[in-house]
Amino acid sequence: MIITISRQGGANGELIGRLVGARLDYPVYDRELVEEVARRLQVDPDLVSHFDEATISPIQSIIQEWRTSVNELVYERYLRQALRDIAATDRAVIIGRGANFVLRGAHILNVRLVAPLELRVEIIRAREGLTPEQARQKVRRLDAERGQFVRAIYHHDIEDATQYDLIINLAEFPPESAAELIVHAARVNAAAGLPVDARATLPQHVALMARHRRPARPGMVEEGQKPR
Repeated sequence: MIITISRQGGANGELIGRLVGARLDYPVYDRELVEEVARRLQVDPDLVSHFDEATISPIQSIIQEWRTSVNELVYERYLRQALRDIAATDRAVIIGRGANFVLRGAHILNVRLVAPLELRVEIIRAREGLTPEQARQKVRRLDAERGQFVRAIYHHDIEDATQYDLIINLAEFPPESAAELIVHAARVNAAAGLPVDARATLPQHVALMARHRRPARPGMVEEGQKPR
């Protein structure tokens, strides 16, 4: 099972990803993914870090390419290939880098970690010793950079909920609980062995939903029924 973890700025994605990796005994790729891309390009990781979950201006890109023979298109190509090669191992946790927009299939669990802005600001403030305003600015910068990166590289909206299999609100689940949810979801998916083609499971999915539908609360109207 491959687990990708997308996260809002300050949502403790690295911490939770490493907790998941420890519980499943999976390698975790965060900064390690950047290092792997650099290794394939045979350059220093610091030279490709400019492209890591960020977009740069055309002039900066030209300067960077002149210095290293690496530009955004080269980085994107090597990043996609590294992600596919990691996915072929069928056991890894990948944090960020838009991995969920590259990797799809029955053996992939795509997770998104979210939290209210104020909670994320407090997490960054406590973790990095920043003032509240500095922490707020960093959270907003991280969200903006990651959103722009996904739009530029994958042509998707990072906040599109349909691109994820599981979204966890950290206002309701602390890191340890969030990690347990992810581990449980991964084990359930692995045990189910669903086919890659989701259309083949649609009738079964609908039947299971009907069988396990929650009882209506008083005052609620079931779909297809008329109010009394």
